[in-house]
Amino acid sequence: MKCIEIHPTDDHFHPAPFVEFFETGELQDEDLTLVCVQKQPARPDIGYVPAYLYELRAEGKRAGEISLRIGMTDSLYYGGQIGYAVEPEFRRRGYAGRACKLLLPLIRRHGYQKILITNDHANTASRRVCEKLGARLVRVAELPQWHDLYKEGQRHECIWVWNVV
Repeated sequence: MKCIEIHPTDDHFHPAPFVEFFETGELQDEDLTLVCVQKQPARPDIGYVPAYLYELRAEGKRAGEISLRIGMTDSLYYGGQIGYAVEPEFRRRGYAGRACKLLLPLIRRHGYQKILITNDHANTASRRVCEKLGARLVRVAELPQWHDLYKEGQRHECIWVWNVV
């Protein structure tokens, strides 16, 4: 797989200063609904950018979660601007990719042209999500020891760029 070059300081990854959270209501397709459960303000003291947290709901149950982080930091280069998790009983239904696509209007409203998505290099399911979205692999990066993912035991992270225009 061919990797591409990116620069995390590129304006596409942080197009403008964060001004406000937007109201999105429920985002849904045929059988998946995203419900915004939290809008987390920035925490500059610990390097956190503003973020939306959505719950995935299907069949009347919690099916997982997805977050959209607004901004770019050294930590997000390894942690991604989108993070998702699907509950085991709902896996293999395409919900993670569909949830990413449901966020597209919000991503664009914040001015993004490209978004970083990362995953553990051993997580083949998440790799398939990125491939199905048309994201391109930037590199498999060794995590720095200061990063929270390293402290949780991960050592390598796949870094993907998703063009969202």
